[in-house]
Parts: sequence; C-alpha cells; structure tokens
Amino acid sequence: MTVCLSSCSVCDPTALMALFFFLPPPSVFLSLFRVFLSDIRLRVRAEYCQHEPVLRQNVISNKQNHLERQFDVFGQSNTILKSRDLGSIICDIKFSELSYLDAFWNDYMNGSLLEALKGVFITDSLKEAVGQEAIRLLVNVDEDDYEEGRRLLLENVSPQVW
Repeated sequence: MTVCLSSCSVCDPTALMALFFFLPPPSVFLSLFRVFLSDIRLRVRAEYCQHEPVLRQNVISNKQNHLERQFDVFGQSNTILKSRDLGSIICDIKFSELSYLDAFWNDYMNGSLLEALKGVFITDSLKEAVGQEAIRLLVNVDEDDYEEGRRLLLENVSPQVW
C-alpha cells in the first residue's frame, strides 16, 4: 500500500478525474482481452466392419404377405443393428489460433488424426468385447465448421484499434 505524504498531482482528485476522461471506455479494455474462438465439431464413431453375415444368420420371417414380411425383416434388422452399435462421441473443440486450427485440419485430411484416435478409442476392452469381428473407427469433421472457424479467426487476427 502506498501512502502519499505530499500533495502530488497523482493523488489530487481533480488530476485523477482529468486522467479518467482521457482513458478509453472500459469496453475497449475488455475487447483487448477478448479471445476469438472457432468451434469445430469432431465426431468419432466405432462400428463393426461387417453386418451382413450377422443379419443373414439371425433375420428370418415366416410372414406370407410380402409387405408384412418386409416390415418384419426390417424390424428384426433394425433391432440387431441397434444392438451392435458400438457408440460414438461428439467433441466440440475450440481453437483460438489459426495455426492450431490449420494443423488440426491437416491432420484430419491426411489421416493422422484418425490413426491417433484409434489408439484412444479402440481399446483392449473394446477388442475383447467384439471378439474376432473386425471394427473400424470413423472420424468426421465438417468442412463448413473448419471454413467458418478459419474465417472467424482471420477476421480477428488484427489488433483492436481504439
């Protein structure tokens, strides 16, 4: 804590008031600290590679009417496919720097993001749960999200001017 023992202009209320009027409004200071973020949605899904053999083995209909048989087969197939759903994860990733966004997009486009995520999502416990069946990982990033995020970050690269 500083105590002013003399009558200096900094401690003078009139001088402080004059200084206040020369400062930009608080919103300008707040905008200097505002961080622009681009949101990118990453979708990761694990799925079985082959569904046809399981469906051929387990879907049977005794219905005589063609339309009823189709509905029955569809219903059974739908139930089996839902039971084989390995799940998916949706991640919303925020980027504040264009270089990081571009690096992420390049990794997505060249497949290295997929390879890195395989080690995270295709675990030993998942492999054990599916047995001998082959599984694959699907990774999706919407190009429109990337383009919009890139545009937002490029617009806000230049420093704010009072």
